[in-house]
Amino acid sequence: ESVAYCVCCAFGLDTSEYSFPYIANWSSGKDMKELKSSMDLIRRTAGEMIDELSAKMQELLAERGLPMKEEKKRKFLPAMEAAGYYLDEKSSTDDHLRFVPDGVHQLSGVLYADSWDDVESWFGQGGIDDQFTAERIQRVLYPERFEKSSEEMMYEDNGERFSIYQIKEGSKAEQYRFLGMDYINKEGLEVVAADYECVYSGILLKSDDLETLYSMFNDLPPADFKAHSMSVSDVVVMNRNHELRAYYVDQFGFTELPAFALERKAELGIGQLTERVSHLDEDPNIRFYVAECSEFPVLGEYHQDLSLQEAFRIYDSIPPERMHGIKCIGFDLKDGSDYEGEFELVSGNRVQKETINSIPYFRENVHVQKAIAEAEKELKARESVRTVPKNENKEVKTTLKRREECL
Repeated sequence: ESVAYCVCCAFGLDTSEYSFPYIANWSSGKDMKELKSSMDLIRRTAGEMIDELSAKMQELLAERGLPMKEEKKRKFLPAMEAAGYYLDEKSSTDDHLRFVPDGVHQLSGVLYADSWDDVESWFGQGGIDDQFTAERIQRVLYPERFEKSSEEMMYEDNGERFSIYQIKEGSKAEQYRFLGMDYINKEGLEVVAADYECVYSGILLKSDDLETLYSMFNDLPPADFKAHSMSVSDVVVMNRNHELRAYYVDQFGFTELPAFALERKAELGIGQLTERVSHLDEDPNIRFYVAECSEFPVLGEYHQDLSLQEAFRIYDSIPPERMHGIKCIGFDLKDGSDYEGEFELVSGNRVQKETINSIPYFRENVHVQKAIAEAEKELKARESVRTVPKNENKEVKTTLKRREECL
């Protein structure tokens, strides 16, 4: 019992509450010579066990330590890069980590840490005031806190943001990689969002514009930017003042791409009527109509038995100069109820939600509520996308000549 007590005590386990009464009871009536003999045996045996256990525990800790270090490195290296620091691999060891600031975050000095545990503690202290950097770090360390990517937030008009796109490997656009818009036009090609992938997205600062972004991602890229430097054939999308605008990085300046942002939104299923509304298109309980005059449908164009996609397409095609009144999109309920028939859904680019929901049956009807939700998403998307007039110059010229690059 004494040996057990000594060994446990050496490793931080307190058994005195049990051991002391047991030993006191055992040693009562023993003479000093017998007790000294027992103490010597206890000391030697406990010492041997402590030495052997200590050596074994060091082996186990060493075996476990390497995976733990690698795991922490995998977790906190991306966080350090998001904070604006590269790991200087050549000058770093397991117990001496050296981090060098990138050229974007305006950081001063080199950071040192004795271990990845120290890096973890540094992030635990917080204190990063820059909103751009703080969000990127949070996305790395706690991805479960974010339902949407930074790119998706840009298209949903959640703050001023930007995204950078580069041509996908194996896509049709590879034939014009690093080539200017003159080549694309000459060959009769087209820049489409489906041929591109988002390689970086973040918060757009007040001081940022196309030129500052070009410099940032060409000469002084952020530490967490893993793609090639911004080059001819890349695309930049910016959401500023609630306007989405896309630009092709050309040999001289930037060329605006009016359709690119809309196409990418449709790919992401944000705000656009794509596959998301197939359940409505195939739903026999509800169809849609379009009337040139919402008050008197017999005046002007009238189309019925449509999908919601078809309804919006026809709605857009009705020219304003020959309208007999306010054009509208309506739903035609076919569910066998007393409320079957046509009812106005969209009029004057506004969903008539309050009027519809003032009728209890419509308020509780899943088909009608789905129609309201999809129509609202479509109209919201249109508000955030600026349509470029036909006579507007589609090229934004600058004096900065793009660096010639090749595959």
